Amino acid sequence: MVSPEQFKAIDGELGRVELKDLATSLQATGFLKVPPQNIADVSAAVPATVREVLVQEGDRVRKGQTLVTIADQQIAQLQRDHLDARARLTYARAELDRQTELARNNVNAQKTLQQATAEHAALLAEVSASAQVLRLWGLDPDKLDAGDIRATINVPSPIDGTVAHIAVNVGSRVGGEAPMVRVVNNSELHVDVFVYEQDIARVKKGQRIDLTLTNVPGRSYTAEVFAIGSAFESETKTLPVHAHITGDKTGLIDGMGVTAMIDLGNARLPAVPTAAVVNSDGLDYVFIHTEEDHDHAPADGHDHANEGSAHAHGEGAGEHDPAHAHADGHDHSGTMRFQRVQVKRGVSRDGWTAVTFLQRVPSDAEVVINGAYYLMAMMTNSGEHSH
Repeated sequence: MVSPEQFKAIDGELGRVELKDLATSLQATGFLKVPPQNIADVSAAVPATVREVLVQEGDRVRKGQTLVTIADQQIAQLQRDHLDARARLTYARAELDRQTELARNNVNAQKTLQQATAEHAALLAEVSASAQVLRLWGLDPDKLDAGDIRATINVPSPIDGTVAHIAVNVGSRVGGEAPMVRVVNNSELHVDVFVYEQDIARVKKGQRIDLTLTNVPGRSYTAEVFAIGSAFESETKTLPVHAHITGDKTGLIDGMGVTAMIDLGNARLPAVPTAAVVNSDGLDYVFIHTEEDHDHAPADGHDHANEGSAHAHGEGAGEHDPAHAHADGHDHSGTMRFQRVQVKRGVSRDGWTAVTFLQRVPSDAEVVINGAYYLMAMMTNSGEHSH
């Protein structure tokens, strides 16, 4: 209970619960992810020694740009073997043409033609196989000649992107499956958020998602749902929702954790001005103006706030009769009564917050829309309790 003067001093203002078109949302958590085709682990195609490292972590690189040069005698040997096989193939092709002509004129035996055909086929396969290996190493077999043999290979980036990690240095021995450099292209960065089974039917393609970084509060981003998973994630009983990051991606890195609010569209919801909702000990409340003594509310569970026969407890002199309350919101004794009512806070937008009352209140109850914070402080300091 406060006096009108106190209520005025805290800029108190009364209003009512209103139905507002508010955007509803679903909260979920997830992480940023780059599609596999936008991540490249660059390894050496042949056992070799690193001669040069031409990039640093964080560098932007283009597809085909040299990242590392490696050297080994085996590289030169394969080039020699390819040139030798190519020369023998030229001779074998000429011999096959000669034996074919002789066989047409019945000059040679059929066996001789078969031998020439087999030799030509074997050499053709050898040249083709060594050419494929040279291409894998980044060498062009069609431009290779005896004066261009070298023992080094330039290892290029297979994609545009940023150098995310370098695992080698000059002199490192490389080869096999271990990657030397990882290149990541964040231009196709998307987010995977995980939604529980009971909520997945509310999520649709094209819905907007507002994102905040778990460990970097204050930065917000947007995404758009493009696919919904069909298999549960391990033991969490959640389904992945995939969304493209839209707009600026500055500061976003593969693997970052995010908190997501999935926009489910507008709904007409009971709402009060956001300033009307106050928090105490982790619970949310609003204050309603009442002329009834709620410490002794009727046991029948019905709402009597608007009945003319409602009475406050006590019959002594000086106690007021709520039936004689003035039109200005307070009774003849000059006291304004407020009841603290717990609510469940919903979505907030444009200065309004959706609320669900956790106990019965009159449908036309007046709500403190300004000054609720001070009423909470006054209640706490005076030791009053609301029932």
